[in-house]
Amino acid sequence: MIFKVAPSMDSGNEFNAVEIERQSLDYKDCSKRFYEVSRDYSKQYAHIYAARLNTFRNILGPLINEKWSNKYKILKLCDLREKGEPCVIIGTLFKLQELKPSILKELSDQLEIIPQPARTHFVHETDTVVLEDELQRIKLSGVCINTDEIVTGVVVAILGSEDEDGIFSILDICWSGCNLQKPLPELTSDRFVVLLSGINLASKTADHLFGLNLFLEWISGFCGTSEYQEKISKVVRVIIAGGVYAKHSNDIMLSEADVIAASEQVDSFCAAVSATAPLDLMPGCKDPVGIMLPQKPFHYCLFPKAVAYKSFNRVSNPYECDIGGFTCLGSSGEPVKDIMRYSKLDNEIEVMKKTLQWRHIAPTCPDTVPCIPCLDTDPFTMYNCPNIYFSGNAGEFSTELYKGEGGQKVRLVAVPDFCDTKTIAFINLANLECFSMTFC
Repeated sequence: MIFKVAPSMDSGNEFNAVEIERQSLDYKDCSKRFYEVSRDYSKQYAHIYAARLNTFRNILGPLINEKWSNKYKILKLCDLREKGEPCVIIGTLFKLQELKPSILKELSDQLEIIPQPARTHFVHETDTVVLEDELQRIKLSGVCINTDEIVTGVVVAILGSEDEDGIFSILDICWSGCNLQKPLPELTSDRFVVLLSGINLASKTADHLFGLNLFLEWISGFCGTSEYQEKISKVVRVIIAGGVYAKHSNDIMLSEADVIAASEQVDSFCAAVSATAPLDLMPGCKDPVGIMLPQKPFHYCLFPKAVAYKSFNRVSNPYECDIGGFTCLGSSGEPVKDIMRYSKLDNEIEVMKKTLQWRHIAPTCPDTVPCIPCLDTDPFTMYNCPNIYFSGNAGEFSTELYKGEGGQKVRLVAVPDFCDTKTIAFINLANLECFSMTFC
């Protein structure tokens, strides 16, 4: 049993029908920057890198003074003049990778080159890192930076000096780190948030549908004693983090016929959940929405039943919200999986720690993750330090309480693919404890 329930004084009444009201907390959708991003596809991607660099220059300025005081000048690459003179430069890391997919390799048949074997990871011992700003780039060297644990797109401040060969030798690094976190609200009783992903309702198999029906009965309070049902009534929100129609690991793209065939089942499931608890529905990379991040919410026409409930919310991917004063931020898993492909970080929690250190949800956008060519801002910057940070469609459930240098506490959750694991993540807002529950 998932809850510890005190034994009833009158065991004969523990299964009697009682009226229990669903508990609630104030809710606010904080994903405005994802909804209102400029969608001008005629522009180049240089704009998002420039916006990211400008944003992080403002973030890193005070951190540089705090870490290295005013001892070193902050220069741009074009201002480097004196060889061997220590200084600080702020720029975007770019990882040169021999195995990185390239359109030229895809045209290998025309070029009469032997095609490369299919790969899922692109790390090689010859990988190198350069730092670039608006005008130029410089090669980096030094033991302070681990090439295997960084990816393209991270903005960083580097203390070092340029040598005679034009290589910048690193002495120290300043990452952006977590932003300051607002004080956690104090709850007088338990309040729970449920996270799940990868329900895969367009699947040709039905192995996981029994687990989904068990989940519906559980969230609706159709199981257990009255004390147990009272605990379930404290679930204040359900978030589905992508993989609604098809899971990420599925190599087959959905056809129009597949979407039409599955839409009624998806709508019925969302309506059933929304009838008993507030539901936030996020899309994923294989769902019938635009593939570029940030993804828009599902079109309302797909949910003729569910949209009748005010508790049903079609939200973006990535997604940020405020639940009773707790900031919740996450994605359906594309940025985390992409970072794992281009680094030696091998589990979701470690990658999420790195993104908190970099203060960026998806640094590999737009290099290896498709994204909209934003003009003035980079929507993937973490402007607020979340209390709950999740990534969907993981291979297995994992969680950890991350503690930042400034006392920040972030509950990291890798939400497993429900189709494969039949597992959900369960978070208690009162103490940020997190555990899993399997329906099979």
